[in-house]
Amino acid sequence: MSAAPATPLFAQRLALGTAQFGLAYGLNNQAGQPSTGAVAEVLDAAQAAGLTLLDTAAAYGNSEARLGELAGDSPAFELITKLPAGPPAQVAQQLAESLARLRRAQLYGVMFHAFKPLQDAPAAWQALQAARAAGQVARIGVSLYHPHEAEWLLAENWDLNLVQVPYNVLDQRFAAVLPRLAARGVEVHVRSAFLQGLLLREPPTLPEFFRPLAPKLTQLRALAAEAGVPLPALLLLFAAYAPGVARAVVGVDSVANLQENLAAAQYAEAAEALRPALLALAESTDTFILPYAWPPRP
Repeated sequence: MSAAPATPLFAQRLALGTAQFGLAYGLNNQAGQPSTGAVAEVLDAAQAAGLTLLDTAAAYGNSEARLGELAGDSPAFELITKLPAGPPAQVAQQLAESLARLRRAQLYGVMFHAFKPLQDAPAAWQALQAARAAGQVARIGVSLYHPHEAEWLLAENWDLNLVQVPYNVLDQRFAAVLPRLAARGVEVHVRSAFLQGLLLREPPTLPEFFRPLAPKLTQLRALAAEAGVPLPALLLLFAAYAPGVARAVVGVDSVANLQENLAAAQYAEAAEALRPALLALAESTDTFILPYAWPPRP
């Protein structure tokens, strides 16, 4: 990357994750769910900056309803939601309910929440194909958790054009398959750039379960400090500009948080120079990088 991109161009490489609009989400979340006013301020600031793709799900509490109320009538925003796989009639009904909550006739994309239920009930895919053919949704796909799921979809040549996967400095399991998905015409979105806030924790404050990660997190902070790149910016840029990635999903709970993420663009060149060193921080222990394997929060 020869130069830092302008903020509007960087904003177009992001999707605004909205789980925290409907849930108390994230390892470091102490404030709970933001107020409707705070969500409206975030959406206004995102629109002004050119970050207009919103990522939500029926399972994110009242996130869909909030987005429908605050952004459903705005043509500036495009929306992605996620649904559980099931019988085609059930999927069609759930999609209709999401469209109603979001106050939209068409969505940018719809994904199934997880691969295994879809693999077990492949007829569910027919409902999304029908919705795409009917113009209710432009892109269909699935949220993945393991690289072998992407490999299976490629091998079976599934007719999908959108996937979302976890990707961050510690969790680089999908690195090899992402360019292949992109080459097949699949739009790749990555989530968990901050690993639910774990990567932003000061190493001495890590819960005991995560203490083995302290050396890597210490090295990560040292690399960022030496390059003069704020740690959140470094993490977001690592994910957003990974080979094969179209967008990084980033969640925020305030306008200041949003602006901090957008300001990462100015550090793009320095962050790219650090990519080889960051690639060396990949973690192979799944229990540290898969949030569903973490112990419950106290």
